[in-house]
Amino acid sequence: MRVKVLNVFAVLVCLTVVFAAVPALAGEGEIGVLLGSTFFDDAATDESKFSTFNETYGIRGAYLWGDRFGWFADYVLSDISVADTFDGGSFDLTEYRTGMEFFVNPAEQRYRTFISTAVGIMDMDFGSSSEDLTLASLGIGGRWDMGAHGRARWELRAERSLDSKGLDGVDLTNVQALFGIGWGSGGTPTDTDGDGVRDRKDMCPDTPRGATVDEKGCPKDSDGDGVMDGIDNCPDTPAGAMVDAKGCPVDTDRDGVFDGLDKCPGTPKGATVDATGCPKDSDGDGVFDGLDKCPNTPKGVKVDANGCRVDVDSDGDGVVDRLDKCPKTPKGVKVDATGCPVAAKLFEEKKASLVLEGVNFETNSAVLTAGSTQVLNRVAASLKAWPDVRVEVAGHTDSDGRAAYNKTLSEKRAAAVRAFLVAAGVSGSRLEANGYGEEMPVADNSTAAGKATNRRVVLKKLN
Repeated sequence: MRVKVLNVFAVLVCLTVVFAAVPALAGEGEIGVLLGSTFFDDAATDESKFSTFNETYGIRGAYLWGDRFGWFADYVLSDISVADTFDGGSFDLTEYRTGMEFFVNPAEQRYRTFISTAVGIMDMDFGSSSEDLTLASLGIGGRWDMGAHGRARWELRAERSLDSKGLDGVDLTNVQALFGIGWGSGGTPTDTDGDGVRDRKDMCPDTPRGATVDEKGCPKDSDGDGVMDGIDNCPDTPAGAMVDAKGCPVDTDRDGVFDGLDKCPGTPKGATVDATGCPKDSDGDGVFDGLDKCPNTPKGVKVDANGCRVDVDSDGDGVVDRLDKCPKTPKGVKVDATGCPVAAKLFEEKKASLVLEGVNFETNSAVLTAGSTQVLNRVAASLKAWPDVRVEVAGHTDSDGRAAYNKTLSEKRAAAVRAFLVAAGVSGSRLEANGYGEEMPVADNSTAAGKATNRRVVLKKLN
């Protein structure tokens, strides 16, 4: 027994030296001790093999490669005591076995379940004689990683002798329950950059947190913009576009075409551009579409910064457009230097009233029609040119409807005309507004033409 203990000590020392001397095993190798019980198959009796606890001691060395597989070798010594063994009494059982372990769950987990197979030799020493048998072994168990180097394990192992030799044809089936602690020459497999790929297999060990990586631990960049998948806020950026730190494309001139794809990156704001980001100039006048206020200028015509013809008189009033403050003056109307109509006297000689032709309202409403504006602007200009004249704005209707309603409607229409003139710059003190409804017809209300004539606004000179 003493010799076998010395053998165990010698093997343990050798394994320690090997693990310390071979840096290549760092993080993969393990040595340790085993304690437990061997439940020996008492083939000569009917007693249960589990009726006797037989102390078992051992050492083991192991090496794990890849994510799942490992090699191990055990040296196990048991003191067997059974009721009626082959020669009676007790004996020493020594086992030498080596085999493979397969880990069910990933190496990143601290607790891992495994199954194992092994072959070896069992030596039964009866004192006066001994017997060596070959064996096959199958086991299940689990392993805990404790801190950087510590290991703890348990396993249940069934072993079967493959030959009986001098045991009178009896094959043995033993069961072992073992617990162990060990030391790993490296540490628990680590993933420093937290990308899910262990450091020893990580070809890109400094991947930023959150980035998506391939099986080698290198970040992916699906859209090729230089910002890694997982931290790219715009993962579908077109190829060639410049992006910001978040992976989103940049459009410096805000023309809708991304930098890097924009062939005209300094396009003025508001200009219309083509697919390459270059501005369009449909009429070829040198002013870009979108900024050109006169987009259909004939070719060869000189234009200003707005794309409009220089010294053009669109309304033919003798004042060029760039100086014309009233660019839509009707033809034939006399204008001043600013292009606006020159005010004429409202009232002809010996006449004190004037029907405002062209001043109309929406049906049954005091809302002026769009065409009334130009007439009233001329009236306002004339009144401002003759500041001493006071007038009455008189509203009249036809005879349709109730008289009271027509009276009120005419008052509202007169007030609307007065308000327009005041807004155009005529002093309110010079204007009175009155409504007369259907009281003062000037035509026959029995005909449509007569009714249209009676619906009128009249300016009456008061002084």
